[in-house]
Order: sequence, then C-alpha cells, then structure tokens
Amino acid sequence: MIRLVKASDIITLMERYLSEKKFQNLDALYLWSKGVVPSTITSVLMNRYRSETAYTSLVNDLSDLKITSQNDNTEDTKAPVNATIQDIFQSKCKEDFLDQIRENLKVINPHAKMLLLVLIRSGLFMKGDVNLDELRLSYRTLFNETPSDYLLNARLRHLEQLGILYGERTFYRTEIERVKIPSYVYDLLAEIESKLPNVSITE
Repeated sequence: MIRLVKASDIITLMERYLSEKKFQNLDALYLWSKGVVPSTITSVLMNRYRSETAYTSLVNDLSDLKITSQNDNTEDTKAPVNATIQDIFQSKCKEDFLDQIRENLKVINPHAKMLLLVLIRSGLFMKGDVNLDELRLSYRTLFNETPSDYLLNARLRHLEQLGILYGERTFYRTEIERVKIPSYVYDLLAEIESKLPNVSITE
C-alpha cells in the first residue's frame, strides 16, 4: 500500500524551515504549491537569496515525504497537498515574509518605485498576473515614455528581490517574461503605497 503524506508531516517540515530560518526553502515550497515551474522557482531563489541549492533541497524533502504532486491528497485530512501548504503558510509563515518585505521597502530604489506606481495605478497590481506588454503600455500612459527591455527587467528583478512580486522565466533565462503578485503581498498594499511618489498622469 502506498503511504500518503500527512498534513502533520507538512507542518513539521515547514516549522523546521522556520526554526532554521530557511526562508528560501519556504519560498520555494510556496511557489511549488502554486504550480510555478522549476525554472522560474530556481531563478527567483537565485535573485532573492543567491541560493543554488534550495530548490534541490526542497525536492529531496518532498520525496522523503512521498509527495509527488501538488494535487496529492493528505492521508489524515484528505485535503490536497497544495491547499495544505498554502493554509500552513498563511497561518505560520506569512508574517515572517511580510516583515522581510517591510524591511526591504526601506531600500527600494527610485526607479523601482516608479514601476511599482505604474503597477498599482493601472490596476495591474491587484490583477496579480501581469503581461509585460500591458505594463509597458501603462508605463507610457503614466510617464509618456517606455523603459527599454533591459531597464524594465532590471526594475522588475529589484522588486522581485524585495519579495513584492516574482517573474516567470523560461529555462536558462534571466529575463522576466510575465509578472505575478503573491496574494499575501496585498496585506502590505497601504504600506507599499506610502513609499510611492505622488505623480500626476501625463495628459
């Protein structure tokens, strides 16, 4: 008989990550639970933590728990593994991540603030899933100019480093191709907005 993972086993793993301050592993687990592809997860972890091993470590830990898919059900609660991870993250880990973002906001650079302003003013931030063409158009509407692909990617990578968003990539690429906002970041919306400049829309 195949042994199924228990929700209590997942709690133990995540509590261990917390106690050992392995935030990169928690980050990887959260992204994995959302169905994010490995190439994106590894790129995000490299950008945020300079970690080349966190995703491999996570895969090994999931294997030890006999977890093969986000859609596996837990033995004790019968809930899907991905929902279990996200519930535990919300109850036990979210505040630590929000505190990190609060600290990171103290060093946000001016160019990234302008891009974040565009995301929020345009409604793309609350949409949570951002096409770069939409972002360029919104930037042009607000500032009557469009950043180069290089500058746009650099600013997005800075915001990713701060934990505010993450960018999807294809394998072996560093360029962000689509932007996602983790749902827990919305808890900091008022604090994020307080850091942004007051800019009028270009006529």
